[in-house]
Amino acid sequence: MEIQSSKPNEASNLSWTEVSAQKTREKRRNWAGMIGLFVLAALFPMMPGVEGWMASEATLIIMYIMAAQGVSILTGYTGLVTVGHGGFLAVGAYASALATKYFGTDLITAIIVGAAAAAFVGCALGFVFLRLSGAFMAIGTLGFAFFIGTIVNNVPIFEGREGISLPDNHVLGFGIEDIGFFYVALLALAGTTLFIYALVHSAIGRAFMSLRDSEKAAEASGVNRIFYRTLAFTLSAAVTGVAGVLFAHYVNYVSSEVFGDIWYSVDFLVATVVGGSAVLLGPFVGGLFVAFLPTLIEFFVDQPGDLAFIIKGGALILVLMVAPAGAVEGVTRLFSRLFTGRKEGSNE
Repeated sequence: MEIQSSKPNEASNLSWTEVSAQKTREKRRNWAGMIGLFVLAALFPMMPGVEGWMASEATLIIMYIMAAQGVSILTGYTGLVTVGHGGFLAVGAYASALATKYFGTDLITAIIVGAAAAAFVGCALGFVFLRLSGAFMAIGTLGFAFFIGTIVNNVPIFEGREGISLPDNHVLGFGIEDIGFFYVALLALAGTTLFIYALVHSAIGRAFMSLRDSEKAAEASGVNRIFYRTLAFTLSAAVTGVAGVLFAHYVNYVSSEVFGDIWYSVDFLVATVVGGSAVLLGPFVGGLFVAFLPTLIEFFVDQPGDLAFIIKGGALILVLMVAPAGAVEGVTRLFSRLFTGRKEGSNE
């Protein structure tokens, strides 16, 4: 019998310590970056030269980020591909619109109603799609988005293409305009971001990720696949439903022409994949890219046509080829390698 040396163990322990320290540093950088991002966003309307329409454009970006966050819960952390979150956006929007029209609810109450309605539909959908995965799950959720579009276009209470006009927004009895609405949306985004962070670092988040990595191994370890997959659908739908509420009250109008558009579902998936589906900062980068791209193109090109769709498709293919985990993860690894290389060079 050979006696193994203790040096390999020491090396492995040192390697584990370095990996742990690197993860701690990355976590601190991520939190510092996130806090800095929210501080800059909060100061944005106060900056010189910023007008109301700019705050309004920033609000639109926030909505896309929140919708992408909803997709990331399902796709990034649970491993379920969805192309139907535009349906949850519509559910949240119409639930809040009906509550506002018939009961006179303010914006905060409308957010709660929209999130609850989307969560209920998401729970039911998760239970229906229990046996689906991969491409079949994607097709199933796409069918759900088409189904919601058909419902809001044909059921009389939703008023089809004519739509429902909403009154001016109020919070706790006070009227708010573009800048006030921006801050409400920013607070909602901060809430969903903290919620997702707490979720991912909880026992529920670990159960989600274990199902993503291997459903059979997770079930063998005692993870209830039915419960956690349904819960993932519920929470994912609720977050996207909040984005739908903000979208509806942002334009003060809902109609089947706006919320029956299947391309919302595609945009949300593109935003999630491009930014990074399993990274907290991923939806921020992806949402900014998808929401701001059409405005940027119109600024430089007189007749943009379908150029935005072409660029989105090209960006999606490029990210999948170069950085499958998303742009944020790819850039982080690049800087980590550069930093490690310089550190090793200085030690030599």
